Amino acid sequence: MEKRKKRKVDSECCQFNDEWNIKYFFVKANDKVLCLICKDSVAVLKEYNIRRHYESKHGSSYSHITGAERTKNFESFQHSLHSQQAFFSKKNSENETSTRASYKVAYVLAKKGKPFTDGSIIKECIVEAAGELCPEKVNLFKMISLGSNTVARRIEDLGGDIIRQIKEKAKRFCWYSLALDESTDVCDTSQLLVFVVLIVNLM
Repeated sequence: MEKRKKRKVDSECCQFNDEWNIKYFFVKANDKVLCLICKDSVAVLKEYNIRRHYESKHGSSYSHITGAERTKNFESFQHSLHSQQAFFSKKNSENETSTRASYKVAYVLAKKGKPFTDGSIIKECIVEAAGELCPEKVNLFKMISLGSNTVARRIEDLGGDIIRQIKEKAKRFCWYSLALDESTDVCDTSQLLVFVVLIVNLM
């Protein structure tokens, strides 16, 4: 006998119905179907699953609310969700910004040949200046991580990225030339200087 194909649960999914907003306090957000009351999501978009969640967890508290009052409850829950999403979006943006700032300071320290521990001094200066110029954003500047270990990791990351870029560009090298020289640092230690001229095939 020919085997019958198993019906996948996903194949039973349907489109989100806007009536479920007020009826069950559910919304569709970022490809998920969320309960506005408890912020849980349902795995399969079916009215049965949404209704079961609502009746088992929130029916006793909200089923008696109808009409304008129910609409008001829905709008209040929806506003709370949007505020929460905006908060986390802002936090993620602030974290990304402070990380970029940390890398830029580490880059300057490496370029100038300064000790990694100078990062903490720079941060203290930035926070003091921000306290005078824009006190409402002092906490944002305090988020910049510039401890010696962090600066060392940032510089390692930057160095690794340079090596990666060179390897990628090396695949298109047509010709290159090297020039070697010697210099000394502030401690009178000899340093090898390597100058590389590259001709890259852009085709």
